[in-house]
Amino acid sequence: MLTVRYELPSGESGETELKDDEKWSFGRSGSDEPTDVVSDDPRISRNALTIRDSGPGPVVFRGQRGDAVSVVVASDDGSAEPIAEGTAMLLREGAQRIEMSVDGEPVIAIDVEFDPRLSVKQRQGLADAANVIGEADDASAALD
Repeated sequence: MLTVRYELPSGESGETELKDDEKWSFGRSGSDEPTDVVSDDPRISRNALTIRDSGPGPVVFRGQRGDAVSVVVASDDGSAEPIAEGTAMLLREGAQRIEMSVDGEPVIAIDVEFDPRLSVKQRQGLADAANVIGEADDASAALD
């Protein structure tokens, strides 16, 4: 489960819990799918930001267009990694805050809370270990 918290410069804020295949989105109205937080700013795209859960962790997708727009994932250590237009970024522990600005003006700040996840490699190792244990149990049962 993910918890998405947002705050707008106006002071408006909110919180949403996402389960399974649910997603959270920010943008102008008029999108094919409903938007959780709507902006009436004409500089904001219809599907500016979308957050959803994936196996390794939450993913933020930047649909926002425009060179005057900055979308970054801010880390606890103070660093910020930009998200390019039309791309997605996996959030990780310690890098869970998304900040969006237009022409240097803050538009929205989003914090995503989630339980730490194992990496793909770690999950594969666990699955491999479970298969080996299962095979050993089968062999043991055949001997009985």
